[in-house]
Amino acid sequence: MGTTSGLGEASDPYRADVVRWAAMDVPSIMKEEDLTRLREEYRIPEDIELILPGPNERACFPRLGCTALHLNAFVSGMRLPLHPMFRRILRAYDLAPTQVAPNGWSQMVGSMYLWFRHSFGMEMPLYVFQSVYQPRKLPRKKGKEEEVGWYYFCPWGSHKPLVTGCPSSIKQWKESWFWVKGNWQRVYDDPEPDLNVPSVYGIASPLPRCELSRENTDVLRSIYEADIKGRSYNFILNRQRCLVELGLVASKGSLFS
Repeated sequence: MGTTSGLGEASDPYRADVVRWAAMDVPSIMKEEDLTRLREEYRIPEDIELILPGPNERACFPRLGCTALHLNAFVSGMRLPLHPMFRRILRAYDLAPTQVAPNGWSQMVGSMYLWFRHSFGMEMPLYVFQSVYQPRKLPRKKGKEEEVGWYYFCPWGSHKPLVTGCPSSIKQWKESWFWVKGNWQRVYDDPEPDLNVPSVYGIASPLPRCELSRENTDVLRSIYEADIKGRSYNFILNRQRCLVELGLVASKGSLFS
């Protein structure tokens, strides 16, 4: 079960000495029953606490000991506890989880799966991900101010994304967020138990492209040359294919049926 905060528990979302994050204007629209369903739908362990934000709280100013997550990251394939690969990516780019748009999570999850399949069970290294993708600010909507603080992952140069067909627009993903607390960053027998993701919003850190080995280049070539259907968002996530093969906790519900 989630718990509800009272008024005044959040950091002041209108301080003048910080970046004017777009998330300052976005309270959560989630309800207690949403958290209950979320835990059941995605089999979230009981030692991970899901907390309903108060009306004055904002994802960019985390409550003490908490980090914000958004619902659509789960729809895009994220699971709890958070896999070390995703923690490495978020830490490397200095991004809090809710700063990454749902299609960014789709690229992270899908890339992890495709690399696993084409490298015969190996985990995708961070330097390979950063050689394929770079973080980009969400495009400014016509007639609106720039939305500072939200990002997606865009391929470098003329490269194409590894995962195709990701949804380009998901309604209310920015408003569908909640607090998480507890053992949500520790997988069983965690190889990097001290690797934590940022909870406070940051400006994405630029990371250079790395020169890849022949072996890594061959894996990427194999992915790009594969049937485009096998690289599609729907193919990868439907029926929990990647979640099962990667050992992530799978949903028992109908979201991927």
